Amino acid sequence: MKQGRIELTALFGNETTELCGHEELIRLLYPSFGLGRRYGIPIRSAEVDDIPGLSWGLATVLAGAGVKYLAAGIPDYFRWKKKVHFIWDEAEVLPRDLPGAFWWEGPDGGKVLFWYCPFGGSGWSPLDYEQAFRELPGMLEALEEKGYPFEVVRFRFIGGHRDNSPPDVRLSQIAKEWNRRWAYPRLIVSTNSQFFERLEKGHGKSLRTFRGELPDTDYTVGATSTAKETGVNRRTHDLLNSAEKFATIASVIADYPYPEGRLREAYENMLLYDEHTWGQAHPIGPAQEANWSEKACLAYRARALAHDTLSKSLNRIVDHIELAEDGYHIVVFNPLPWRRTDLVRVPLREPAPCGRPMYLRRNGTPAFVSGSAIGRDIVHPPLELVEKPFDLIDLDTGRKVPYQMVRLGDPHAPMPWAAERYAMGKVDPAHLVEMVFVAEDVPPLGYKTYRIVPAGVEEDFATSIRVGDTTVENRFFKVSLDPETGAINSIYDKELGREIVDGNAPHKLNQFIARWAESGREEGPRSSKITKGELGPVYGSLMVKGEGPGCPEVVQEVVLYDRIKRIDLTNRLLKDSTPLLEIYFAFPFDVEGPRFRFEGSCSVVEPLKDQFPGSNTDTYAVQHWVEVRGGGYGIIWTSLDAPVAEFGGLWPGYVSQAHHGVTPPGYGHEFLKPGELKKGHIYSYVMDNNFRTNFQPVQVGDVLFRYSFTVHGGDLKARDFGWGVSNPLIPVCIEGPKDGRLPRSGSFCEVDEPNVMLLALKRADDGNGLVVRLVETEGRKTVARLQLSFTEVSRARLVNLVEEDIRPLEVSEGTVRVPIGPFGIATVRVKE
Repeated sequence: MKQGRIELTALFGNETTELCGHEELIRLLYPSFGLGRRYGIPIRSAEVDDIPGLSWGLATVLAGAGVKYLAAGIPDYFRWKKKVHFIWDEAEVLPRDLPGAFWWEGPDGGKVLFWYCPFGGSGWSPLDYEQAFRELPGMLEALEEKGYPFEVVRFRFIGGHRDNSPPDVRLSQIAKEWNRRWAYPRLIVSTNSQFFERLEKGHGKSLRTFRGELPDTDYTVGATSTAKETGVNRRTHDLLNSAEKFATIASVIADYPYPEGRLREAYENMLLYDEHTWGQAHPIGPAQEANWSEKACLAYRARALAHDTLSKSLNRIVDHIELAEDGYHIVVFNPLPWRRTDLVRVPLREPAPCGRPMYLRRNGTPAFVSGSAIGRDIVHPPLELVEKPFDLIDLDTGRKVPYQMVRLGDPHAPMPWAAERYAMGKVDPAHLVEMVFVAEDVPPLGYKTYRIVPAGVEEDFATSIRVGDTTVENRFFKVSLDPETGAINSIYDKELGREIVDGNAPHKLNQFIARWAESGREEGPRSSKITKGELGPVYGSLMVKGEGPGCPEVVQEVVLYDRIKRIDLTNRLLKDSTPLLEIYFAFPFDVEGPRFRFEGSCSVVEPLKDQFPGSNTDTYAVQHWVEVRGGGYGIIWTSLDAPVAEFGGLWPGYVSQAHHGVTPPGYGHEFLKPGELKKGHIYSYVMDNNFRTNFQPVQVGDVLFRYSFTVHGGDLKARDFGWGVSNPLIPVCIEGPKDGRLPRSGSFCEVDEPNVMLLALKRADDGNGLVVRLVETEGRKTVARLQLSFTEVSRARLVNLVEEDIRPLEVSEGTVRVPIGPFGIATVRVKE
C-alpha cells in the first residue's frame, strides 16, 4: 500500500448514502482514514459500486476530507429485459454506453472528480491473454466510434462474475503478456488514484461540473422491505449522536469513562445496516433467514449500545447536579444546540439499558451488586407518589407546570413497546404510566430541573383541547376525521384562517393506502372505527381502529397539544405475510404553487432543481424534514420512522428490473420535468415487498410510523422543527437533596449564529482534545462563535472532516471564532 500498488479507498462498504444521517455519512470515512494514519497510507479516492443513486452531501463530505476522486460504479439495471431510460438524462450528462467524467460539486462548493463507466456494478473479467486479445480491441473500437474523448480509460477488473469476487493475479499476467507483444495500447494494472491523476492532469480543467442529488431508484425503496428495522436504525442516527455528545460532556465533568469502543461499535453496526444489501440474491430459505437475522441484529444492537451510552452518561451528569430540596426531581436534557420549549414524556418505568456494571453497595450489608446506572440503579418516580395529587415545579421560575398522567390501557395502542409494557404492567403497574408535560426554555445542549411536590388537591389546569366524536381541536387547529375511513378530511388553521387539506385530492390525509404491485389497484382502510383518545391539559387525541390489505390491524392516533402548534400522527400496522404489496400514508396538503425543499444527508435539496438532469423524481430519501411553501404560508413535515417520500402525487415507482419481482404498471414512465410538480401532496412510502433479489419478498411485524407537521406564515425554521421532533427532550429522574458542582439548569455548549448548528461533539480519535462539528444550514457565509461551558478552551484548530489539522483558530476568553461557508461543515479541535 505504501508503494501505491494497492490502494485503500475512503468509504466503508457500499453504503446507501441517502439513508445515512449527517454524522453517519461523515463516519463512513473514519475507518479508512484511521488505518491510513496508523500505517502512513494516503487516502485519495473513493469508490461506490452497484448503487443507482448517491446523496448530494457525499460530494461535500469527500471533498471535506481531502478526497479528490470518486469512482461511481453505477449499474445500468434499466436495460435488463425491457430497456427504459437511464438514471439521468443521457443528452445532458453522459450516455449510458460511454465512460466519462465530470466534476461533482457539493452543496458547499466542494468538488470531486466523478468517473462513470457503463460496466457499473460488474466489470471486465478475461480468463487469459487470448480472451483479452479477442475482446479488448472491439471494446476500444466501440469507444472510439462513440466519441470517447480521453486517451486513458478505466476498466474495472473483477475476479469472476459475481458480487464480492476475490482478487486474482491473472490480470497482472494478462497485462504483462499484452505489453510484451504490443507497443500500443499499454495495459496498466492501476489503482483508482493513478488513473484519476492521469485523467485530471490531461483533462481536469475542461470537464463540466454538475451539482445536486442523484436520487436512488432501488436501494432506498428496498429498505422499506424491512420497515421496522429500517425505522429502528433511522432513529438511532439521532440517538447515537446524542449519546456521543453527552458521553463526551460526562467524561469531562462527571468522572465518566469515555466509552470509545462502545461508540465505535455502535457506529459500525449502524453503518452496516445502511449498507446496500438487505438479503441474498435468492431471498428464500434457511440462508436468507440467517442472512436477514444477522442484518436485523445490526440495527437492534446499534440502538441498544446508543441507548445504554446515553442513559449512563445522563445519569452520571445528574449525579453532579446540586439539589437543595428533598424529593423526586426530573432533569430534562436538550440534545440540540438551541433553546427549546417542547414536550417531555416521563415513563415511570423506562426500558433498562443493556449494560449493568458492578459496584460496591455500602448501605446495609456491603456487597458487589450490578446497577442499571453507574454506581447505582436508575431512579424511577414511585407509582404511589403520582397516584396522589402533586405539583410539578419549574425550579427556574418557581411556577407550577401543567402535566398529564397517561395510562396505557390497550396492548395494541400505537405507542412504542405498547404490548410489552402492557404485559409487564401485570408485574409492575408502573410500566403503564407516563407523565407528560411541556418544558419551557430548556437551555441549548443543556438541561433544567423540575421537582415533584406532593399537594393536598389536584390542580385543575385550563386547556384549549376539545375532543368530539370525529373532531379534535386546540387554539391552533380544528381537525376533522372522515367517519368512513378514519382519515383526516379537514385541518383548519385558526391563526392563518385557512384550510390546509386538499379536498380534491384522491386520498385523505393520513389515509392508509395499499397498492397491489401486479395490478396497481389501490385499496384503503376497512371497518374503521373512531373513538375518543386522551384528553387532558397537555394534549388530546382521537383513535382510529381498522384493517386493510395485508394488515389485519391498522391503529391510528391523531394528537393535538394545548400549547404547541404541531399535529402528531401515529400509525401502527400489524403486517401479515401478504407479498407483492406497497403501503403508503397520504398527506395531500393544499398549497398554491407549491415549492418543495427537503433535508437530505448533509444537504438541503429542492426537487428537480438540486438534482441531476433527468434523474428520478418518483421517490426521495429524506432526513429530518420536508417543507412545502406557497400562497404565503408553509408546511413543515417530519417522518420519524420511514425515510422514503413522494412529492406531488402517488407515482408508479421505478425500482428496476434487477430488483422488482413483478413489473408494476407504469414502470419505465418519464420522470417529472421542471414546472410539473404542481401539487403540495406528500406520500410516505412505508412498505414494499415486490422484490426478486437482495431484499425481503415478505415482511411480518408490528410496526409504527410516526409523523409530525406544522403550519406557519413564513417565520418558522424547518431545521428547528424537524430536528426537534426527531430529538425529543430527555427526562432523567433523581432524588434530592444532594450536593453537586453543577447548577440546577445550564447549557454545555452555545453557538451564537442561528444558521449554524452543532452537529457532533466527541473526543478526538487520537485522544488529543475534543472535536466539535458545526454545519451551516441556510446558505450564508458566517463566522460563528463557539462556547463550551463545561471545559476551559485555550487553544483551537480547524481540522478537516476526519480530524486532520488545517490551521489555528482564534480563541478569546474561551470563545472560538469559527468561519464556515454556505452549507459548509466546519470541524474544530479544542484543547484546555
